[in-house]
Amino acid sequence: MGKPTLKQIFDAQISQVLVGKTYLSIAKGLLDADPVILQDAWTFFAITIDGHVELAQMAIARLYDRTQRGVTIRVMLSESRKQASSFQRADQQQVIAAIKKAEIAVLGLDPILASIRKRRNERLAHLNPRTVVDPKTLSTEAKLTIPDIEKAIATTEQILAEMTHLFEGTIGDIRFFGSDDYKVALNWIRRAKCDFIENYEKEFGAWTGPRPKDCSRKPYDLL
Repeated sequence: MGKPTLKQIFDAQISQVLVGKTYLSIAKGLLDADPVILQDAWTFFAITIDGHVELAQMAIARLYDRTQRGVTIRVMLSESRKQASSFQRADQQQVIAAIKKAEIAVLGLDPILASIRKRRNERLAHLNPRTVVDPKTLSTEAKLTIPDIEKAIATTEQILAEMTHLFEGTIGDIRFFGSDDYKVALNWIRRAKCDFIENYEKEFGAWTGPRPKDCSRKPYDLL
C-alpha cells in the first residue's frame, strides 16, 4: 500500500470538513425549525439531530486522530513542511509561516479536541464500562457545545483553505452545493400541515391546536 500524496491528503481532509460542516449545519437548522413542523415526527427529528451532531464530532475526531497511521491535520502539516518546495503559490518561507500559524490555531482547539476525543473513545466509537455505569460523568468531564463543534470545524476549514491556496491556488468556502436543501423539505411539511388545518377548518370549524408560521405562504416563498 502506497503512501498518499500531499494532494490526496488535502482532498481527504477537505472531504471530512465538508461532511462535518454539513452534518452540523443540518442539525442546527432542525434545532431552529418551527417546533410545530417537528412535533408530529419528533422521534425522527430528535434522532436525526442527535445523529448529525455525533457525526460532526466523528468527522473532527478523524481529522485529529492520534493513531499512528491516521491521515490527520498534524500529518498534513508535517508533510507540508517536508514538501514545502512543492507549493505552487508560495515560497518555502511563506509555507513554513503558514504551517506555524496553523499549528498555533490547532493548539487553540486543544480543549475542544480533548472533549471530542474522550466522547469518541468512551461513547461514540466504543462503549466505555465507566460511561455505561455513569453516563453523566462523560458530560461533566468532556463538556462540549454546538458552538465548540462549530469552532473546531471553522478553524480546520480555515487551515485547509489557506494551505490548499498556497499549494495549488484553491480558493472559496468548503461546502456542498445545496447543503441547506433540508429547508425545502421543512417548507413542504409546513405547507402540508397548513393545508390540513385549512381543510379541517372548512369542515369542522376553528383549529385550536398549534399552527405553523406563515401558513398563508407557499413553500417556495420561504426559500
